[in-house]
Amino acid sequence: MAERVTTKEALKKLDAQLECSLCLDTFKQPKLLPCFHVFCKSPCLEKLVTKDRCSLTCPTCRHIVPLSEKGVAGLQSDFHIDHLFEIQDAFNKAEDDDDKNCGSCEDGKATGYCNDCGDFLCDDCQVGHKRYKYTRNHTVISLDELKAQVTSLIPPKKAAPHCPKHSENALKIYCDTCSTVICTDCTIRLHKDHNYDLVADVLTKHKEELVSSLKPVKEKLDSVQRALQDFDTRVKAIHDQRAAIEASIHKEIDEQHRLLNQRKAELVGELDMLTQQKLKDLAAQRDQVEITQVKLTSCLEYAEGGLKTGTDGEVLEMKSSVIKRIKQISTDFNPSTIQPETKADMEMITKGKEPLQQACRDFLEIEQCGSISLENSHTTGDGLKGATTTGETKTVSFQAMTKKNKKFELKLDLQAELVHIVSKDRLKCEVIEQQHGQHKINYRPMKRGKHELHITVNGDAVRSSPFPIAVAPSPQSFVKPPRVVQGVNSSRGTVFNSKGQLIVVEGDDSKGQLIVVEGDGATVSVLTPEGEKIRTFGKLNNAYGVTVDKDDNIYVVEYSNRVNKFSSDGEFVAAVGSQGSGNLQFTNPFGICYNKRDNNLYVPDLSNHRIQVISTELKFVRCFDTPGKGNGQLQNPLYASFDSANNLYVTDYYNHRVQVFTAEGQFLRTFSQKADGQELSSPYAIAIDSSDTVYVSENGPNHVSVFTSQGAYITTFGGPGTEEGQFNGIYGLSIDRNDSVVVSDHGNGRLQIF
Repeated sequence: MAERVTTKEALKKLDAQLECSLCLDTFKQPKLLPCFHVFCKSPCLEKLVTKDRCSLTCPTCRHIVPLSEKGVAGLQSDFHIDHLFEIQDAFNKAEDDDDKNCGSCEDGKATGYCNDCGDFLCDDCQVGHKRYKYTRNHTVISLDELKAQVTSLIPPKKAAPHCPKHSENALKIYCDTCSTVICTDCTIRLHKDHNYDLVADVLTKHKEELVSSLKPVKEKLDSVQRALQDFDTRVKAIHDQRAAIEASIHKEIDEQHRLLNQRKAELVGELDMLTQQKLKDLAAQRDQVEITQVKLTSCLEYAEGGLKTGTDGEVLEMKSSVIKRIKQISTDFNPSTIQPETKADMEMITKGKEPLQQACRDFLEIEQCGSISLENSHTTGDGLKGATTTGETKTVSFQAMTKKNKKFELKLDLQAELVHIVSKDRLKCEVIEQQHGQHKINYRPMKRGKHELHITVNGDAVRSSPFPIAVAPSPQSFVKPPRVVQGVNSSRGTVFNSKGQLIVVEGDDSKGQLIVVEGDGATVSVLTPEGEKIRTFGKLNNAYGVTVDKDDNIYVVEYSNRVNKFSSDGEFVAAVGSQGSGNLQFTNPFGICYNKRDNNLYVPDLSNHRIQVISTELKFVRCFDTPGKGNGQLQNPLYASFDSANNLYVTDYYNHRVQVFTAEGQFLRTFSQKADGQELSSPYAIAIDSSDTVYVSENGPNHVSVFTSQGAYITTFGGPGTEEGQFNGIYGLSIDRNDSVVVSDHGNGRLQIF
């Protein structure tokens, strides 16, 4: 008895799936739209065709469907719906199976059902069915199995359909190239050079791919459903707020007796208008989210229904359209648009009660307190302008305003944090509340590099937050190096790889190592950040500059006119270069730097007075080469480095300046001025940190000068000597992931890290 009830419930569910949502009747010639919604061909879809007969709009999700010359008739049929009709037929057969006669001999009582023939069979006919060569491979199930099958909405199994081009052949081969099911004859001519395999052999793999591809749809559907729940919660919160505020209004107004009664009605009316507007806004937003839900649900239900009810070939043939639809939905899906925008943020404000006649007009207001950060409030102050330095206190002002552009009077939960972009270190800012919604925010960064200032009010980010903050080092940062790495023989160029390792021609690896280039007979060594040598490789002649690409391949420049490429493990890969001024020829090159934007290497070609650009495959790309002393002209360029805006900074050695170019070689600016009228003297190595602070070593004075990216002088540190903080020939500069400056102290055989 319970089984019968289950079957009837399943039949009711099935009937609902076979009902057209437009005419509310059983499907007649159902047609499948690209958005996977199904409707009757006529009159339902015919009524939706545009006047030009070129398209129609899905009434469920508003997807625009282009039509071919065949019109609605050209739309594909839904095999899933066809199979549901087959299941319904099997239901009808299963309903009175106790009195079924054998469909073969018509005399015996049916005890089984052939899924392939769709006939009921008695015991004797089942034996013959299995012996006859044309039916021996058919699937015969018991009547109980038939009930369970149709109750689970599984259609009767059918033999593979025959090829429309070769009617004698079954469609048992899947062409992966064309995403279609074919027969053996099709493989000979129509799909000769394609990739194909038996349906039975590839079905599991493609089903798994299809199921896997549905995962993001399910995740998006979950987020949409959660968002719709948020809408319901928000609607309830607004209603609850309305009830609470109205109660407060009545309480306050009733205390003022007759003079306040009129104002009470006005306030309630204003509250009702604001409430209705909010609910109207939420309803409009919800409508769009429900459309998204429909799109996701239809895709998911269609694919899952097809996977459950489709034949092997049908599942495979639907795969490409499902994947295409999934990509389209994923492209259109924006998680930020499914969250309710309108908030339950109304509040009653009490101002003053005397004199009574005036107070009854100004006594109470209905206000949206949560929108202040998104509309009229503003953030200003020197703390948002340009770069600051470590240890310097900066101030930002925040003025909270109401929807009516008045100064906000209520207490706010204002929070501010300064976040270092690389390390993610968070510094909580001091917030000082002042009168009339104004707040002061003080921050004092202790770490150099790029930061973001996050400011929130009542949990929501203020307009334009987070604010970019560049923190340059203070002069006090360079009084004495925190760390010194000893035992580096005649270090020259240095660089860090992606793993933070330190490389010297002598050291760099994936744990934070540095690479240094050493003199004649130089080698490249990889060191840990603590200065421990991991490995050494290469035998180079007068090697100076060194850099690494995105894959940590190492490039070393030899003064003897050659660029060498090594793998990240130190294996020699290739070399290019010879004496001369042609393409891929050099005359005494020193430095080299890598541009991650275009994946090219930039080589200052010293005596050719140019910058030569080569690919990481050591092929010529371009060069800019105007010798001289004017803007954009070079006189013995030594080293180069890129800033975050992809501008190239070059030490113009004999012109005693730094010049800035675009990556294509267009001149931007030059700088050389320091404090008290002093200028750069023989600029040598150059490095730029994440805040675009520029460090330039000067060969004669043995010190490093620091500038902003625009060339404003900050400070100078170092000087000749052997003490810590003093140098003897600075042949390389590099920046680690924490924006520390590594100075290659050539003559003192060490690296000093500031």
